[in-house]
Amino acid sequence: MFFFCLPCFSQTDADISTAETYAKKFKEDGVMCQSSYRYFTFDKGKNAFNDKVVVIEENAEYEFLSLKKFASLMYPEYYNKFVHLKTFKKAIKYGNKFITSERGGIDRSVTDDGIFFDDSRVQFYPLRFSQKGNIARVTVKKVYQDGKYLTSLFFHSAYPIKEQFFEFKVPDWLTVDFKKMNFEGSKVEVQENKKGGFTNYIFIMKDIPAYKPEYDRIGRAYTDPHIIVQIKTFESKGEELKGFDKIDDVYKWNNRLYLMAANEKDKLTPQLAKITQAKTTDIDKIKAIYYWVQDNIRYIAYEDGYSGYIPTVAQDVLAKKYGDCKGMANLLTELLKLAGFDAHFTWIGTRSIPYPQSMPALCVNNHAICTLFFGGKTYYLDGTESYIPFGENAFRIQGKEVMIAMGEKFEVKKVPESIANDNKISTNADFILINEKLSGKVKVVLTGNQRTKFHQSYQNLPAASQQEFLNDFLEFGNDNMVATNFKTSDLNIRELPVEINGDVDLSNTVNLINSELYVGVDFFPKSLDRFIPDEKRIQGYDLDVLIKYEDKISLTLPADKKFFDKPDNLELKFDGYEFKGNYTIEGNKIILTKELSIKNSIIKKSDFPNWIKFIESIKEFNKYLISITKK
Repeated sequence: MFFFCLPCFSQTDADISTAETYAKKFKEDGVMCQSSYRYFTFDKGKNAFNDKVVVIEENAEYEFLSLKKFASLMYPEYYNKFVHLKTFKKAIKYGNKFITSERGGIDRSVTDDGIFFDDSRVQFYPLRFSQKGNIARVTVKKVYQDGKYLTSLFFHSAYPIKEQFFEFKVPDWLTVDFKKMNFEGSKVEVQENKKGGFTNYIFIMKDIPAYKPEYDRIGRAYTDPHIIVQIKTFESKGEELKGFDKIDDVYKWNNRLYLMAANEKDKLTPQLAKITQAKTTDIDKIKAIYYWVQDNIRYIAYEDGYSGYIPTVAQDVLAKKYGDCKGMANLLTELLKLAGFDAHFTWIGTRSIPYPQSMPALCVNNHAICTLFFGGKTYYLDGTESYIPFGENAFRIQGKEVMIAMGEKFEVKKVPESIANDNKISTNADFILINEKLSGKVKVVLTGNQRTKFHQSYQNLPAASQQEFLNDFLEFGNDNMVATNFKTSDLNIRELPVEINGDVDLSNTVNLINSELYVGVDFFPKSLDRFIPDEKRIQGYDLDVLIKYEDKISLTLPADKKFFDKPDNLELKFDGYEFKGNYTIEGNKIILTKELSIKNSIIKKSDFPNWIKFIESIKEFNKYLISITKK
């Protein structure tokens, strides 16, 4: 049915020739954009709150070319209360003419209407091509009712682009700043010309490959060229008005929307009494409130649009038992304030974006938490980060600046950063070889973010699955290992290090060859296998973790056996990651000690040769089989 529904295109010889040329250049793509032209004009108007603002109109035209037979592409346009989609049309090229389709774009809510209401919506056209060289055109008119909501414009898209063209026609009564992000080495042509009361700013980039999602790639805001549009000031009837000229302007806007959440504190009081009952100290009350929000409010993410910037009122989050980050931060803040603590709603940008709070733009913050001042210290409480202990921070917000609401004023602080040593996986194992049976006991201890990640994986599983999870955990992904009789620390207390003990059988690793035994007792961290790049990898990795592995594994032989040899020690030290591994023999016992530290979560593509050498060397060290013979 798909093929029968394809529109009947008619392509020219020139279109086919162009398609064949670019099919060789973009071998993995079925559709490319021959031209992407986006033209922005500025006017004065009012937003949804009746404020005097700068209104931006965007007129865009995209021409798509099929590089393969039966190629397809889904083209979307997003809109919301502040961004209106005025025109959205698709046209098909027949010969040398374009015929506009009478059908409008398919319209959908960005979020699931059955779970959550939010005004963000999307319209999209499925573009389907029957032959190589077919062409379709999409035209768009959007109006940003408040210029604040035109934030970042990226040159790359999900499809390759022959020429990306941004043009801004800025009137003299308006001051706009175009922040050029990651332009170095990207061959972006920048033009500026002034004529008749306007200044035209033009940005052109050519032969742009498609943006390809990759496993744990560095956030594109760190790597890909883009423009951040900052409406600074404008004149209206002789009055100079501000957009986002300084960080203070961003705070006033954020705080205004935050205060629009009409919290009714009296509706929180009964639940607060239940949460804090029998808690006698302030620290116990704080923990009880924080952990209750983590454990009882379900996180549902949504963003953009009117309701995306105004937190859901605290009483609704409490009643419905779900909310996005702003709703959860709002509830947590109000519960703590109601209990008498110095808590404040806080905006933050996670590590996925690089922008500092000093940049006056809405794209700086994509998350909300609660800041608590208590006992002379500052705590950053993220209600969406389940099972994290009080006083610790999720890695995604570490090192990031926060904007703390302080009434008419605000404060900018930075979330403390952990080090690899704070987030450990420590493994101790003692094995005994009897005949050809290799067995022993293993203990694994997890601290810091590794403990939190364990709980996030484990706690919501049914009981039967929890047992299977513990079993798999002690087997380290090793198909030759069998774990039994495991015991754990108290997993109901998120603040304790997680400790898992068990019996392990490794007999499947014992190999008898010509009356000699060969045994493997090393466990390579299987998770690192996912971070070995191939030749197609476009960008570097963000491992999203700082971690230290500490292993100590011993093997004891019977009295009539001895070790024939042992591998050379291995020590690797690169900027951001290190490894030490060595075997020592003490009588009839051999002891393996290992330390692997990831001190920087970012592995740049330029460092791939070192990184590959690092991983492959560890894997080779791990594969060594200890040879055992008779005395």
